[in-house]
Amino acid sequence: MSIIFKKESGIIFDTRAGREILDKSPLSVCYTLDTDDITKGKKPPQTPYADRRDALEVQGNGWYARDTKTTLTVSPLYNGLIFNMETELDTVSELGINLPLNFMGKLDGGGWQNQYLFNSPYMAKDKGIIYFYLTSPSGNNLLIAVLGQADGWKMDYSPYCWGHFFVNLKLLANYDRAYGTGSKNRALKFAILPVGDFASCLDTLNKLYNVPFMDYDISGGELGTEITLFPYGKIDTVIEEYKGEKRELEFTGKYTVTYEGETTLTPVCKGTLGAPVTVYGYMSLYSLYKKSMESVDLDIIKKHTDGNLCEHQCWASATMRFLMKYKERLSETEIAALENKVNTLLDVITEEDESKATEHRTILNKPHDDYPAYNVYKSRRVQELFFGITILLDAYKYFKNEKYLIYAKGAMECLLSHYQKADGHIEIDWGNSKEDYTTVCCPMIPIVDMALFLRDTDKELSQKCFESAHKMAEFLYKRGLSFPTEGGKSSLTEEEMEDGSISCTALCLLYYCKYVSKKEEYIKKAKEILDIHNSWVIKAPICQMHGSSLRWWETQWEGDADGPAICAGHAWTIWRGEADYLYYALTNDQNHLTKAKNAFMTNLSKIRENGVSFAIYSPDEIPGGGFSDKAENVRFEIVPHLPNTPDCGLSRYVWLRIANYL
Repeated sequence: MSIIFKKESGIIFDTRAGREILDKSPLSVCYTLDTDDITKGKKPPQTPYADRRDALEVQGNGWYARDTKTTLTVSPLYNGLIFNMETELDTVSELGINLPLNFMGKLDGGGWQNQYLFNSPYMAKDKGIIYFYLTSPSGNNLLIAVLGQADGWKMDYSPYCWGHFFVNLKLLANYDRAYGTGSKNRALKFAILPVGDFASCLDTLNKLYNVPFMDYDISGGELGTEITLFPYGKIDTVIEEYKGEKRELEFTGKYTVTYEGETTLTPVCKGTLGAPVTVYGYMSLYSLYKKSMESVDLDIIKKHTDGNLCEHQCWASATMRFLMKYKERLSETEIAALENKVNTLLDVITEEDESKATEHRTILNKPHDDYPAYNVYKSRRVQELFFGITILLDAYKYFKNEKYLIYAKGAMECLLSHYQKADGHIEIDWGNSKEDYTTVCCPMIPIVDMALFLRDTDKELSQKCFESAHKMAEFLYKRGLSFPTEGGKSSLTEEEMEDGSISCTALCLLYYCKYVSKKEEYIKKAKEILDIHNSWVIKAPICQMHGSSLRWWETQWEGDADGPAICAGHAWTIWRGEADYLYYALTNDQNHLTKAKNAFMTNLSKIRENGVSFAIYSPDEIPGGGFSDKAENVRFEIVPHLPNTPDCGLSRYVWLRIANYL
């Protein structure tokens, strides 16, 4: 079974799936001219600039594009195809090819099970190895590899639905001159090959590049942790690089985490270097947790976010849980500094004067506008209220102030009375539409936590929460393979299969099973969903990517707010990680424990030596350009993997959840 080229029609066909790998759009050359200035003028949404396109027409055993005098030939390679593109035009700046792959969500694409996700882009620092592992829930996965010199790649994200969809992959021999690489390549070579799992992808890459590749079981851990390295091709030694210092180690299939922070490991065979991987180490979870909490800067939250109780105040519960667990190890000065930050937020959350209330943060204890009492001030994003309950419940546990429990109870009564429907689902009425929010940010967690906490002190509300959790679990069990989320709806696409809603569905069921009532049918359904979700789990052996959920549109708000761009190590990866951990706890499946460790590591590995962290890690060198419609507002430079802007909210969600299991 293979990828074949039908030269009469120009179709690239996957015989495994019995369908084309591209959508109905034609292949084309993407380019700009030396005389073009992409840094000025109006720009389209979700991309930093508009380039030119030159249609490729079928000609003989390949294609030809007239305007750029480009020839694209195709030949069999293994069970796939190799493409050679050359242009005779000397005046091009950007030069590459548009691959309008049948990405998930495109209309008439055979359904989401048969479409592709841009799962794992990988580019070595010297750009000698560039590959893309594309997953399909059907298992008919693809490998695209760039061979020879090239600047890199760029993803075109959907100009509709807030960039929620992949549209077109550009392989670029040259970036436009605005990016300053100085490249003048006039040729591009790449392969498209059928693969199965990621192991078969790496095995194929080893044959394709004729250099060694590696993967690992886990991407790091506490100093002294032993990692198993999986070789693809013969490996003699491994070059370990840490802070610019290198040493060559005999390859044994094992590596001991030696340094705090990030270490690069490069496999070597007979003096030939292969594809580097990265691992992350820390002295202890306590020391890493402490640094992370102490480095929270409320001014950063104020400057770079809207400060809402969901995404941007995750640090608060994480801090209080740290204090509850480790207070005796801290000095009075350290305790006071952490408490003062928390109290600053708690005062805003419980502000009673409406004239001083803050949108998205204050939980106003009286009705306002058309909102009920104990609703987040002027916000229908129920996830903000659910996260607020978690903060308030932790505040009561730590400070023993009855006021926080009154607010937590009031907020829960508000949610259950006004937002949960009789069948258990959470619904938001936006006026023009009603949306299912049952799995937006996993509301099962605070409902169950409240039910358990009040079991002996407020049996009436506790029972109401238990009933709410049961109805929600039943609804999700019966909902089928539908995973609605906020936003992401369009007449231009099929229904969105959103990473977070998928993982949260499994997590909700497993959280219920672990803490309320173990139901085998729920566990079985959660396993089915997790297996589907594997296509949304990044496989590339980079510590911030390996085990991360596949997300990208948040980078329009987070990081440097210049997305869309893949945001590996995003906090919402923890939904998948906690689901894996709970599945392990319920079934003793060690494979899911390993998955959980990697998911958590994608977040921990974004913490720097001083505790400063970031919301995202992105492999995109050219992100989408943010919300501006003017090129003058775009940063035309190759962006770093970690943004310039630190984060103090979302990046602490990992601690909010991991604290439960320390």
